[in-house]
Amino acid sequence: MKIRNIVRGLALVGATAALLPIGSAMAGGPGFDGIQVNAGSTGTLSGCAAGAVCVPLVTGEGFLQQEVTIGGNTFIQTIIVDPLSSNASTALDVSGLAFSDMTFIQMSGANNGIKAMQRLRDDPTILNPADTSGNLFESTTQLLIGTWAQGTDHGDDANLKITQSFRDNSNTGIAIGATGATETADDFVNEFTLDVNLDSSGEQTGKRMDMLQDVGMSDPGATVVGDDFQRFVIRQRSGDLLTSTGSLELGTPSAGTGTGGSVDWSAGEDVLVTWLGQRVNLGGTGSAVFGFQSVDNLSDTDAPISTFSTSTAAFGAGTPFVWDSTTFGVEPAL
Repeated sequence: MKIRNIVRGLALVGATAALLPIGSAMAGGPGFDGIQVNAGSTGTLSGCAAGAVCVPLVTGEGFLQQEVTIGGNTFIQTIIVDPLSSNASTALDVSGLAFSDMTFIQMSGANNGIKAMQRLRDDPTILNPADTSGNLFESTTQLLIGTWAQGTDHGDDANLKITQSFRDNSNTGIAIGATGATETADDFVNEFTLDVNLDSSGEQTGKRMDMLQDVGMSDPGATVVGDDFQRFVIRQRSGDLLTSTGSLELGTPSAGTGTGGSVDWSAGEDVLVTWLGQRVNLGGTGSAVFGFQSVDNLSDTDAPISTFSTSTAAFGAGTPFVWDSTTFGVEPAL
């Protein structure tokens, strides 16, 4: 796919969002589902979101603009995909294409805003359904500006949500850590999620960031692959996406860097937690494990705290590591 198509899609979302101030009114609006590339065609789009009535206005290879009516409200929907997208036998849902961009603008009433989703995807099974490597790159950007755009089909409804996933499984066919499977070789996984809330003037009012990186360090050519593995995690919460008061108290490190200590925070502040765990198979002598954790309230001037262990990376009694799953989600583990 030519890069200008991607740039054109990015420009469309950005320019439209800049022209439309944040509005409010009825929640909901049409979903991002129901659009396909027709079987036996090249870039011919059709379809309609569940529960909506759609009337095509402008069509072309890789382009569809239509009027969408749902719940008594009218929207203009624009979809852009690679104009060369095709499949001779079956229709293709646009969510599985290498590139798709979809936007809604409300036309009825005085409710300004925009609802948009852009997807980039590199999946080897698109060209070769028999591929079992599990390799994948995905990037999704979702923009919900205006209360009408923040319906129940979007999870926690942050105004801006960016998710990225990269997976290289060294052609082993078995993914590591982030997908829940066993680590098998020199595989690599990176997962990133960023949620941002905005006020009526477009200023950031809250942020939630999650980053995970898994590295399998075993020799893929070995007869018996070990379980050498490293996982790195960052979680950050701030503003109106940090909704409760809390604290973390880390224990004294068993070796290495850190002094332990505690960090407190109030709702609306900015807190960053980092954790690293690594396990190395030593053969007949067992495994070597180490862990590291740091916590920093970025809203105050106090230094961050940290701790380190050469025997465990786990949380719980008897370890120096502590986690707050209410604030930062499920605790990481090797």
